[in-house]
Amino acid sequence: MSWLKRKRAAGPSKLWLRIRRNWQLYVLLILPVAWLIIFRYAPMYGAQIAFRQYSPVFGIEGSPWVGLANFERFFNSPKFEPVIVNTLVLSFYSLIAGFPIPIILALSLNQVKMRLFRSSVQMITYAPHFISTVVIVGMLFQFLHPRVGFTAVLANALGMNAPNWMGDPGAFRHIFVWSASGRRWASAPSSISPCSPPSTPPCTKRRW
Repeated sequence: MSWLKRKRAAGPSKLWLRIRRNWQLYVLLILPVAWLIIFRYAPMYGAQIAFRQYSPVFGIEGSPWVGLANFERFFNSPKFEPVIVNTLVLSFYSLIAGFPIPIILALSLNQVKMRLFRSSVQMITYAPHFISTVVIVGMLFQFLHPRVGFTAVLANALGMNAPNWMGDPGAFRHIFVWSASGRRWASAPSSISPCSPPSTPPCTKRRW
């Protein structure tokens, strides 16, 4: 029992001794820990508005506590089923579009022997990382415009009726998923490019 007490008493002293010896490393942790607390843990305080009848006038503490009333109203809402279905469909669709295709693209690009071609494709696929969401939405409006967009011009050239993609509710899922998947596709070729040829299996020799 006395041995356990001595061990517990020596624990804090050893901790402070390590901190004194390596205080520079602990100083470096101040900013990351502060960022984690401010931007990750502090916002959790506002999660309680889900259980309050929140009003910006009274704030979080001044708003009355209603318990699960907000959840009951959402579950009984006629929009509950379409919201849940759309969320699950978009998540599953994004997973399919954003997971296998980047890996296939990266593995295929890694087999290309022409270094200039490989570097050019990597640069082109990585470009969407430098384009903001606002610019991407503007480009979508320009490409999919029913009168002067790229798809409209192509359809008119082929003697077809120009589709109104932006006005079609059924096309929203495809536009949303594929426009957001381009950013995920860009990271895969860049992440696999540093792999040296000796690290790849002998069966994956470059073909081109």
